Amino acid sequence: MLVQAFTASLMDGQPTVDGEPATSICRSYGSHPGVRTPATERGGYCAVVDHAPLPAAGEDDELSVHHGAAVDIGDGWAFFDGLAPAACFVRAGLRSNLSPSWDLFEAAEVRSWCTEHCCDELALVLGRQVYEAAEIDGFFAQFAASLAA
Repeated sequence: MLVQAFTASLMDGQPTVDGEPATSICRSYGSHPGVRTPATERGGYCAVVDHAPLPAAGEDDELSVHHGAAVDIGDGWAFFDGLAPAACFVRAGLRSNLSPSWDLFEAAEVRSWCTEHCCDELALVLGRQVYEAAEIDGFFAQFAASLAA
């Protein structure tokens, strides 16, 4: 619902949460029921939130929402512009000596200026998790084919 409130605000130019003007992404997403990491700078995000469906992509003067994919790399998150490059990153990471989870998600980055902290704030909104090896391998093959073209 919070993401839907932010998404609706792209139409009228004013970010809102439950009908009230949003003061900051850190406060709005940091108190969301699906929050994984509130009010931290883990991976550059003030909050990482489980929420499906993802908010609609769009941008205006107050708020921007960009779709892509996110990978949990243990002590932070990596965001990619699509599932294919993210799957390549996951596949390489699983064959490394690192031991993070390497969980892959459809995701959106939500960015807005925080008047309270006088800076841009960024939240990572996680959608569907991609965990089937065959699906990850399919995205990897898609990425490899795009490089060969």
